[in-house]
Amino acid sequence: MRFRNFGGIHQFMVSDEADLARIDDLDPARWAATSAPLSDLHCDPAFLRYIDPETTGRVRVAQIIEARDWLFSRLGQRDALRKRVEVIPVAAIDDKGEAGAGLRAAAERVNREQKVADAKVITLADVQAFKGAYAKLLSNGDGVVPAEVVPEEDVQAFLKDVMEVVGGTPDRGGSNGVDADKLKLFVSQGKVWQEWRAKGAAAKPWGDDTEAALALVREMDPKLEAYFIHCELLRTEAPSPESLRLKDDDLRALRLKAIGEIELFLQGAPLSAPRVDGALPLDASVNELYRDRFEALRDTVIRRALGAGATSLSRADWRRVKATFDGYTAWEKAKPAEPFDKLGDDKMKAYLDGGLPAKVEAYIALDLAAAKEIGQIDDLEKLILYVRWLVELVNNFVNFSAIYMPMQTALIEAGSLVIDGRRLDFCLKVANRAAHKAVAVLSNIYLVYVEVLEKEGGAVAYQLMAPVTGGEAGRLRVGKRGLFIDLKDKEYDAIVTEIVDNPISVKQAAFAPFRRAAAAISSKIEQYVATAQASQESAMQARAEAGVTEAQAQVEAGATQVGTGVGVARGAVTPPPATPAPSEPTRPASEGLNPNSLILGGGMALAGIGAVLGGIFGVISSLTGWLAILGVVLTVMGVSALLGWLKLRRRDMALLLEASGWAVNVHMTITRPIARVFAFVPELPKDAVLDRTDMLPVNPEDESHAGRTVVLVILLAAVITGVWFLRRRLGLVH
Repeated sequence: MRFRNFGGIHQFMVSDEADLARIDDLDPARWAATSAPLSDLHCDPAFLRYIDPETTGRVRVAQIIEARDWLFSRLGQRDALRKRVEVIPVAAIDDKGEAGAGLRAAAERVNREQKVADAKVITLADVQAFKGAYAKLLSNGDGVVPAEVVPEEDVQAFLKDVMEVVGGTPDRGGSNGVDADKLKLFVSQGKVWQEWRAKGAAAKPWGDDTEAALALVREMDPKLEAYFIHCELLRTEAPSPESLRLKDDDLRALRLKAIGEIELFLQGAPLSAPRVDGALPLDASVNELYRDRFEALRDTVIRRALGAGATSLSRADWRRVKATFDGYTAWEKAKPAEPFDKLGDDKMKAYLDGGLPAKVEAYIALDLAAAKEIGQIDDLEKLILYVRWLVELVNNFVNFSAIYMPMQTALIEAGSLVIDGRRLDFCLKVANRAAHKAVAVLSNIYLVYVEVLEKEGGAVAYQLMAPVTGGEAGRLRVGKRGLFIDLKDKEYDAIVTEIVDNPISVKQAAFAPFRRAAAAISSKIEQYVATAQASQESAMQARAEAGVTEAQAQVEAGATQVGTGVGVARGAVTPPPATPAPSEPTRPASEGLNPNSLILGGGMALAGIGAVLGGIFGVISSLTGWLAILGVVLTVMGVSALLGWLKLRRRDMALLLEASGWAVNVHMTITRPIARVFAFVPELPKDAVLDRTDMLPVNPEDESHAGRTVVLVILLAAVITGVWFLRRRLGLVH
């Protein structure tokens, strides 16, 4: 067994049948992963169904070993395992055993039926095409008979009626049909229904009038029971009957309401005014909404049950009326659940007494007789799928070589995300972003979560997560769009919905504090400039208004002086009042730049780093002036770079798989070569030529770019020199 080094992890690489035969020699604790959800594996869905016959939704170690054993027992020549193709030689099938002999016979039949050009090989495409055509035949081995596959019209009609009453069973070809269980249910329950129908006449106390009479009883029963309850309430509390009536004010308010609201009130009102004796006179005034139905109930049901001379109805009388129909009600409840009424007595008698059920039983038996042969076709498909996918699945479990190799695509990978001028090639589908992030955030990796859209304004197709393992964050942000290309090269729009911020490189970590500080300072400056601009505009407006007001006052004063003969001598100028000289502000005592305080604070925060940093801090503490500032900057950069480097060393791709539901044994640290596999800027074509001539037109009035750069550098140097000179003159620099 040869273990190869993948990013510092030695894993057992499986490449052929010899390696595949040794996987169970390796303890599961040495496997890269031991369990994974099937939904994360991007391969042929039929292969996953065969791997997980019990539909657990996951693939585990035992299932992989069992699949290997099944494959080896039927495949004699195993060279195709190395090629991982969907075609195998027919001679490669081991026909020494019963299972292998059946598979070879099935392969020969498929080639014969499909009329292939090369009968020495069997392909997955031919097997699946044969299965698709065979599934639509009557004898497809599933024991389900659809109506459209039988030739007799009477049998077709019978099958359709059976499915209408008891439902159908999905056929291998996709249609619904009748199997043995459905046929048995139809026949047995049909006989129960016939027996039930035969007892119906005896259960009707009033013959054909029973159903209509019982319908009236059921309709009026809630109102009559409510009436008797109101009578009990009246008798218990002994109020006057008038107290239950509406007050005049309430009645006037009700009359002002809409007709619909009045009808709604009457529906909830009692059937009649309650009485202390609890009886309802049959000729009493009743709620107008129920008058017609109550009179029909009185004439056709109550007086028929109690006698034609009945004049009132008590609660006991009403119960006697309802008891008249107890036998019929019990008969109704015994009715079978299946809707045999749709077919009627005559059709049911013809079906159950005739020979149609026996014909369907014969068709079911004929269908089941082909089960063994069809099972061999399924096994043939399974064999070719195992040849194509089993080694690849093993290399996603025993080892993670497919994840690390640039020319391979791991089964968990969903495609490639193109965003911000780079490709992120390790994209995982995410079912629950919040649950995934809760685990993935522990990986110390910069993560981008995106929503994938098939069309603008449409629903989200699915969510993805992609790690950014190299370069810098660049312009990645929430809301940024990109292009997602799936494994079938289909393109989708992708929108960033969330970012987990972590160091991507040492360079980014070193400059991160300054980028954050620059962003904060820029924000503060923008706020200050906006505030100052608003203040200046307000001051200018106030001064302008004051000047206009003063000018108007002077004009008016001059006019008054002319009118009264009082004025100022020509040429005499009234001097403005003297402005007091501003007092010189008291200059606070300057403490100068104190690098010792800065370094001391940094040293206390990072005291645990060790004596080496302490020595560096000591050297920087002895610096003064601009060298001290430079030392602080370099120290912050160095500490940030060190912390970023330590965090980069702890990056673990395994946690991304665990966040998706995988059981992972190994730590998948990210080295520099591995980082370039998952996130990179694609190279230009080999024959590409970079023409550095700017094709945009240049305005002759504008200065050249080089000239602007020189001026900017000179101005910056002048500012720095001036500040240094002033600080030196003021005693801030020693």
